[in-house]
Amino acid sequence: MSLFPSVFGRNHPGALKGEIDRVFDDFFAGFPAMTGFAAGDNVYMPALDLKETKEGLELTADLPDMKKEDIHLEVQQDRLVLSGMRKQEQESTTDEGFHFRERRSGSFRRVVALPFAVNDNADVVARYDNGVLRVLIPRPANPVDNTQRVSIS
Repeated sequence: MSLFPSVFGRNHPGALKGEIDRVFDDFFAGFPAMTGFAAGDNVYMPALDLKETKEGLELTADLPDMKKEDIHLEVQQDRLVLSGMRKQEQESTTDEGFHFRERRSGSFRRVVALPFAVNDNADVVARYDNGVLRVLIPRPANPVDNTQRVSIS
Protein backbone atom coordinates (compact mmCIF):
# COMPACT_ATOMS: atom_id res chain seq x y z
CA MET A 1 0.00 0.00 0.00
CA SER A 2 1.42 3.36 -1.00
CA LEU A 3 1.57 6.40 1.26
CA PHE A 4 1.15 8.85 -1.62
CA PRO A 5 -2.53 8.28 -2.50
CA SER A 6 -3.67 9.01 1.08
CA VAL A 7 -1.39 12.02 1.49
CA PHE A 8 -1.73 13.64 -1.91
CA GLY A 9 -5.17 12.33 -2.91
CA ARG A 10 -7.69 14.89 -4.14
CA ASN A 11 -10.34 13.48 -1.82
CA HIS A 12 -8.29 14.44 1.25
CA PRO A 13 -7.48 18.18 1.04
CA GLY A 14 -6.08 18.31 4.60
CA ALA A 15 -4.31 14.96 4.52
CA LEU A 16 -0.85 16.36 3.75
CA LYS A 17 -1.07 18.97 6.53
CA GLY A 18 -2.27 16.33 8.99
CA GLU A 19 0.57 14.00 8.07
CA ILE A 20 3.16 16.78 8.46
CA ASP A 21 1.68 17.77 11.84
CA ARG A 22 1.85 14.13 12.98
CA VAL A 23 5.51 13.84 11.97
CA PHE A 24 6.42 17.01 13.92
CA ASP A 25 4.38 15.92 16.96
CA ASP A 26 6.12 12.54 16.99
CA PHE A 27 9.54 14.18 16.61
CA PHE A 28 9.11 16.72 19.43
CA ALA A 29 7.51 14.19 21.81
CA GLY A 30 11.00 12.86 22.61
CA PHE A 31 12.36 16.17 23.90
CA PRO A 32 11.58 16.89 27.58
CA ALA A 33 11.92 20.67 27.22
CA MET A 34 9.66 20.68 24.18
CA THR A 35 6.89 18.33 25.35
CA GLY A 36 4.45 21.24 25.64
CA PHE A 37 4.39 21.34 21.84
CA ALA A 38 3.51 17.71 21.26
CA ALA A 39 -0.16 16.96 20.78
CA GLY A 40 -1.55 14.71 23.46
CA ASP A 41 0.86 15.78 26.19
CA ASN A 42 -0.69 17.51 29.15
CA VAL A 43 2.22 19.86 29.83
CA TYR A 44 2.22 23.60 30.27
CA MET A 45 5.45 25.58 29.82
CA PRO A 46 5.04 29.35 30.22
CA ALA A 47 6.92 31.73 27.93
CA LEU A 48 9.57 33.88 29.65
CA ASP A 49 11.55 37.00 28.75
CA LEU A 50 14.63 38.07 30.72
CA LYS A 51 15.90 41.57 30.07
CA GLU A 52 18.92 43.30 31.60
CA THR A 53 18.51 46.98 32.42
CA LYS A 54 20.69 49.57 34.16
CA GLU A 55 18.88 48.85 37.43
CA GLY A 56 19.07 45.05 37.21
CA LEU A 57 16.99 42.31 35.62
CA GLU A 58 13.40 42.28 34.48
CA LEU A 59 11.69 38.93 34.01
CA THR A 60 8.31 38.73 32.32
CA ALA A 61 6.30 35.49 32.28
CA ASP A 62 3.01 34.79 30.53
CA LEU A 63 0.78 32.90 32.95
CA PRO A 64 -2.75 33.31 31.58
CA ASP A 65 -5.74 32.05 33.53
CA MET A 66 -3.67 31.40 36.66
CA LYS A 67 -4.36 32.55 40.17
CA LYS A 68 -1.64 34.33 42.12
CA GLU A 69 -1.87 31.62 44.79
CA ASP A 70 -0.90 28.92 42.24
CA ILE A 71 2.42 30.61 41.37
CA HIS A 72 5.61 29.97 43.37
CA LEU A 73 8.63 32.23 42.87
CA GLU A 74 12.00 32.15 44.62
CA VAL A 75 15.51 33.48 44.08
CA GLN A 76 18.41 31.17 44.97
CA GLN A 77 21.67 33.15 44.67
CA ASP A 78 22.20 33.20 40.87
CA ARG A 79 19.01 31.35 39.91
CA LEU A 80 15.37 32.29 39.72
CA VAL A 81 12.90 29.42 40.14
CA LEU A 82 9.35 29.84 38.85
CA SER A 83 6.92 26.99 39.37
CA GLY A 84 3.23 26.47 39.68
CA MET A 85 0.11 24.69 38.53
CA ARG A 86 -2.14 25.76 35.69
CA LYS A 87 -5.53 24.11 35.99
CA GLN A 88 -7.91 23.28 33.19
CA GLU A 89 -11.16 25.19 32.92
CA GLN A 90 -13.15 21.98 32.83
CA GLU A 91 -12.40 18.70 34.52
CA SER A 92 -13.35 16.58 31.50
CA THR A 93 -11.18 13.50 31.10
CA THR A 94 -12.31 12.79 27.54
CA ASP A 95 -11.43 14.64 24.37
CA GLU A 96 -14.88 14.03 22.97
CA GLY A 97 -15.95 16.73 20.53
CA PHE A 98 -12.49 18.26 20.09
CA HIS A 99 -10.86 18.43 16.67
CA PHE A 100 -7.58 19.38 18.36
CA ARG A 101 -6.39 20.75 21.71
CA GLU A 102 -3.55 23.25 22.00
CA ARG A 103 -4.29 24.85 25.36
CA ARG A 104 -2.19 23.14 28.01
CA SER A 105 -2.52 22.67 31.73
CA GLY A 106 -0.48 21.01 34.43
CA SER A 107 2.43 21.77 36.68
CA PHE A 108 5.53 23.55 35.48
CA ARG A 109 8.97 24.51 36.78
CA ARG A 110 11.34 26.93 35.07
CA VAL A 111 14.83 27.63 36.40
CA VAL A 112 16.50 30.74 34.99
CA ALA A 113 20.24 31.30 35.39
CA LEU A 114 20.92 34.89 36.40
CA PRO A 115 24.08 36.74 35.28
CA PHE A 116 24.86 37.73 38.89
CA ALA A 117 24.18 36.45 42.39
CA VAL A 118 21.36 38.16 44.26
CA ASN A 119 22.02 39.33 47.81
CA ASP A 120 19.88 37.89 50.59
CA ASN A 121 18.51 41.33 51.44
CA ALA A 122 17.82 42.40 47.84
CA ASP A 123 14.47 44.05 47.22
CA VAL A 124 13.09 41.70 44.55
CA VAL A 125 9.66 42.93 43.45
CA ALA A 126 7.06 40.73 41.74
CA ARG A 127 3.73 41.88 40.32
CA TYR A 128 1.03 39.71 38.73
CA ASP A 129 -1.58 41.47 36.63
CA ASN A 130 -3.83 40.25 33.78
CA GLY A 131 -1.98 36.95 33.41
CA VAL A 132 1.50 38.51 33.22
CA LEU A 133 4.09 38.13 35.99
CA ARG A 134 6.78 40.84 36.16
CA VAL A 135 9.76 40.36 38.42
CA LEU A 136 12.32 43.12 39.04
CA ILE A 137 15.65 42.00 40.46
CA PRO A 138 17.98 44.85 41.44
CA ARG A 139 21.63 44.69 40.46
CA PRO A 140 23.84 44.22 43.55
CA ALA A 141 25.71 47.35 44.63
CA ASN A 142 28.89 45.41 45.37
CA PRO A 143 28.90 42.34 43.16
CA VAL A 144 30.97 39.51 44.51
CA ASP A 145 33.14 37.64 42.05
CA ASN A 146 32.99 33.99 43.05
CA THR A 147 35.33 32.97 40.27
CA GLN A 148 38.07 30.70 41.51
CA ARG A 149 40.98 29.51 39.41
CA VAL A 150 41.46 25.76 39.58
CA SER A 151 44.89 24.36 38.91
CA ILE A 152 45.04 21.34 36.66
CA SER A 153 47.47 18.59 37.63
